[in-house]
Amino acid sequence: MNSAEVAIVGAGPVGALAALGLAQRGHDVVVFEAEPSIVRSPRAMVYYWHVLDGLDRLGVLGDMDAAGLRNTSFQQRVLSTGLRADIPLDPVAAISPYAYNVHLGQHEVVEIALQHLARYPNARILNGATVTAVRNDADHAVLDVDGPEGLETWTTRWVLGADGARSAVRHSLGLSFDGTTWPQRFVATNIQYPFDVVGGLAKANMIFDPEHGAVIAQINDTGLWRWTWSESAELPEDSVLDRLPGRLAALGFGDVPFDVDSFTPYRMHQRMVDTMRTGRVLLLGDAAHATNPTGGFGLTSGIYDLLALIEPLSAALRGTADESLLDHWAETRLSLFREFASPMASRIKGLVYDTSDTAALEGMVRAAGDFSDPAATLNRLTGMTVLRSDLPRHHEALA
Repeated sequence: MNSAEVAIVGAGPVGALAALGLAQRGHDVVVFEAEPSIVRSPRAMVYYWHVLDGLDRLGVLGDMDAAGLRNTSFQQRVLSTGLRADIPLDPVAAISPYAYNVHLGQHEVVEIALQHLARYPNARILNGATVTAVRNDADHAVLDVDGPEGLETWTTRWVLGADGARSAVRHSLGLSFDGTTWPQRFVATNIQYPFDVVGGLAKANMIFDPEHGAVIAQINDTGLWRWTWSESAELPEDSVLDRLPGRLAALGFGDVPFDVDSFTPYRMHQRMVDTMRTGRVLLLGDAAHATNPTGGFGLTSGIYDLLALIEPLSAALRGTADESLLDHWAETRLSLFREFASPMASRIKGLVYDTSDTAALEGMVRAAGDFSDPAATLNRLTGMTVLRSDLPRHHEALA
């Protein structure tokens, strides 16, 4: 029978970074990833300024910054009237050395995390290894794994389920995942198109419109952008690309040649478990709580989950802290998702894709572009830090 101190199921950014943090603290870690290699389809790509200190503590920020695109501002725009606000991140410099966001494809962040993880002999990653069952015992957990060597059984002191919204770990434990699914289909599109030149867009943009709302962000300096739009789920999925030119034209940026690099149609959810800890198993990220990605609340919540978990789990493994700290972690992280991440993401999704009250949208954009009150401006820019629990939140530092 195989064994490890910690087994992590899922090698997305949450699982890979959690593995790195625990390996850095000397723990024996094994990562099981069902896919044979890193998934490269369009997924999350914006790492906000307020998570960068945590990524720096893990030692990966330098590589991410070098590989990615720094962004120091963003834009909000009402499509029907053209009213826009360009919002700089400069005020953040008053409270953080990271007055910028990093744009980098999720798969590239995973590649960087795994490159760092490979430096630790106490860490292993098994690709093509599907966890089929997880069971709790008094002082350990047992995993059944269908991997490259066939069916294997692993014992471990703790299991971290970081295997996404369709989590096999969560299903194996019989946990509910209650909530709702949004009626629309969303399409994340990586596209070569000069949004900045022909559309006057910033490196990150929210375009508000009940028919053609979009989130558009520059991925790199080669002209590649991420454009996420929505459509009726009743339309045939296999003809998404046929509808893309019309949707692009509806943005009104001109008839300019484009090239679709890749695209992923998907449904958005607002769902969560009742508990993020069941015995020796801890759920993180989308395995525990799924939200529509408008505004980046899903990835950000997952990063904060792992950053807040590394120290208490390490202390529990060493016997220097009571395991009740992990109950506190689970309760706190779930509460922050329930009270802040999910409703904030739902509100922003509604503004981008659903709101037809043009006057209200224009009022919001004008307010976002009003920098006359520095304290109010900084408060708007720090609102998302309410999601963090690993360190004092920036908005508390302003009090």
